[in-house]
Amino acid sequence: MKNRKFKIRNITFFILPIVLLLAGCEEKKQIKPAGQKAPALSQKDAKVSKKDAKANQKAAEEKKVAEDVNSAGNCARLAAENKQLKEQVETLMGIGKQIRVEALSTLTAIELTNRGGVYDKNNDKKKEMLVVYLKPIDDMGDVVKAAGAVEIELWDLNAKSQEAFLKSWQIEPKDLKKKWSGSLLTSYYKLQLDANSVLTGKEKELTIKAQFTDYLTGKVLKAQKVINSK
Repeated sequence: MKNRKFKIRNITFFILPIVLLLAGCEEKKQIKPAGQKAPALSQKDAKVSKKDAKANQKAAEEKKVAEDVNSAGNCARLAAENKQLKEQVETLMGIGKQIRVEALSTLTAIELTNRGGVYDKNNDKKKEMLVVYLKPIDDMGDVVKAAGAVEIELWDLNAKSQEAFLKSWQIEPKDLKKKWSGSLLTSYYKLQLDANSVLTGKEKELTIKAQFTDYLTGKVLKAQKVINSK
């Protein structure tokens, strides 16, 4: 009996360290070593993460805009603007519509000055630029910077009928307003137009036809001028 107990104790003595050793190894497998990098995200997870980041950024920007719009300073500015607009409307309502219309100067004509013509812009002895000086004139005979659109046509009326029309140009209001110029005596729209593709140098006289559409009244005004191309 004693021998049997002795054998059991001896077996336990040898087995216990082995069990503890195996348990320690298993625990090491489960514990992540210090400094080890996290597993890389899959391409799909990376895309989702990036999408979430953009969504969060957009939400933060929208929140900031909303806060700016609702800020005390912005609300005060809008209130002041609304008050000013209300006062303007009340002032206009106090003035009769017909009186306001009669007080406005309206265009009655356009004029093409004698300075217009074709010019050599790069000193190659070939005239390729058409320059037009256009003056809008109101009902008081004054030259005014009127808002509108301009169409310019260039004709050679000495050519055959099917070859008489050379070229046309359209100048929209947003571009026309940048062309306003003048001298000590008068003001005008100065239009510099590329006519290189249609001028041969053999033309003696050319005709400029201009059409001005007034954006205030809707009037369409026309003028025509003969220029010497030599």
